[in-house]
Amino acid sequence: MISSLDGSSTASGRSGGLGGSGDRRVFQALRAAADAVLVGAATVRDEDYGTPAHPALAIVTRGTIPRSARLYPEGGPEPIVYSGHGESVDLRAVLADLYARGHRRVLAEGGPGVLGALLAAGLVDELCLTVAPVVAGGDGKRIVTGPDLPLDRWRRRLVLGDDDGYLYTRWAR
Repeated sequence: MISSLDGSSTASGRSGGLGGSGDRRVFQALRAAADAVLVGAATVRDEDYGTPAHPALAIVTRGTIPRSARLYPEGGPEPIVYSGHGESVDLRAVLADLYARGHRRVLAEGGPGVLGALLAAGLVDELCLTVAPVVAGGDGKRIVTGPDLPLDRWRRRLVLGDDDGYLYTRWAR
């Protein structure tokens, strides 16, 4: 996840607008270590996701996912779609299914609603957060939306900074 200094998870409507070259390298390293990326349909749409060759892309939605060349590339891998059809998707069941498919390292990339639901269900063991050295203003969401969460204390595992002013943090439950 990424956040501005003032807590926005987006700049100009996209989280990618906050990132720099170091953040992109961290993002790529996290993806390379994952078996599957879990993301909500709104983030797929807002961030213009495509289906990577690796890791597998798992999308949760309350509706349907329109077919596009980026999500359903000809001859390439297709996303795994979990739909609640108007209801919330059972994320515990999603993770169990991904695990049964051999995807044991799941990277949740968002959006804020998916991360909030995962946290509320106690399904997040680590949180990697980049803090961008910008003030975004506007009405961008935070990295987590949804119900109030218990104020559990997380343990700082790692804090790194770069010459561009970005902070890369890793937290554990």
